[in-house]
Amino acid sequence: MSHRLIWRKLVFGGFGRRGLEAVIAAGVLVFATAIVAGSLMVVQGARDAIARAARDDRPDVVQVKSRFNRAVFETPRSGNLPPLTLPVYEPLIDRDKVAAAEATILARQSFLRNVVSGDSFLNIYIFGIDPEKEPQVSTFWVSRGRFLRGDDGALAVVDQATARALGVDLGGTFPVRKADGQDLTLRVVGILDRLEFRYPPPRTVDAPALRPGSSAVTSGVFVTLHTSEEIFGRPTLTDALVVAGTPEAVPAVVERLREAFRLEPGVFVSESYSRFRRKVHDFTLTLALFTAVGAATAVLAGSFGANLLHDVYADRRRQYAILLALGFRPMQSALIGIAFGLTMVGAAAVLGSVMAMVFAPKHFAMPSLMAELGTIEPKFDALVVAVLGGMGMAILALGMAPTALQLARCSIAATLSEERG
Repeated sequence: MSHRLIWRKLVFGGFGRRGLEAVIAAGVLVFATAIVAGSLMVVQGARDAIARAARDDRPDVVQVKSRFNRAVFETPRSGNLPPLTLPVYEPLIDRDKVAAAEATILARQSFLRNVVSGDSFLNIYIFGIDPEKEPQVSTFWVSRGRFLRGDDGALAVVDQATARALGVDLGGTFPVRKADGQDLTLRVVGILDRLEFRYPPPRTVDAPALRPGSSAVTSGVFVTLHTSEEIFGRPTLTDALVVAGTPEAVPAVVERLREAFRLEPGVFVSESYSRFRRKVHDFTLTLALFTAVGAATAVLAGSFGANLLHDVYADRRRQYAILLALGFRPMQSALIGIAFGLTMVGAAAVLGSVMAMVFAPKHFAMPSLMAELGTIEPKFDALVVAVLGGMGMAILALGMAPTALQLARCSIAATLSEERG
């Protein structure tokens, strides 16, 4: 008889009348693993949906803006008029007051450049931003050239629609009328093919747009705050974004900002955290439900499986004692029991996981609760594997612990003299 065959018989042989219990234990573990894996897959899918919503909504961002500048509406649209550069919002925001939020400040100056000549006119939006902080909340896809740097001077990055309207390309220049009546020549150092500008101003006048049907501004010229202050002639802001450390810190940030601007009726502080909490509330409840289902299943079915596994190990105590009496080292006898248990819980984990993935729906939805976030996709990832592995190891440890303690505390003779129950 070969060495491998002997070890196979030692590991899996000698069940006696407990063989049926071993089969039942394996079945229970497969069923429990499938339920736990399915619940965890739904939980992970819900977490991903909440994370996507957080990336899209950015509940940690607070907007501070002044009232809209009426002069933008009242600017003449025809005639021989000098170019104008108007703030989109009235410049009422003091940087020092925004700093009271005790969070990350993304200062902005938003302008409308208006050029009228005869019966034609051209409007473009100009945004003074901090090029190192603004990408925290907005996304810019640079197709050619580069994005702005903090030490840039009279340089600009424009999107494709604005570049076509201005008739400029990479390296080209165009003038912008400053507050003192002089022109500042901006040179284009980057062309954007897409941009996602967080909290853009409303599109109230005809201007180039990457998404023409949008009610918000989707294109423009981006310059550094230093350059926009040179254009505007003053450091006050038209709007700003405040990024809290965590979404939960937003109410405190909003309270500090409203206190700082309590004497400025033209400054408005708005946040999306409250709406986001209502939006994900049902998802959070569903996540808690499936977490509870998985935990209850793991505890109940796991304890039942561990008890059956204990009976199987208890029936094999004489076998382990005989091996010790024949000269097997304690570690070798322990490895035989561990190998049997690992095989059982490992096979149960694999079969249960396969069942969960096969029978789990591709999309999971409860329309009455989750309409705002849509469907979720159950996800089998490393966390599910880790939880299932931990559950299997816990069941194995609980099942074999009494037998291991019996062999360690009692003599071999006492164990061999036990009657098999």
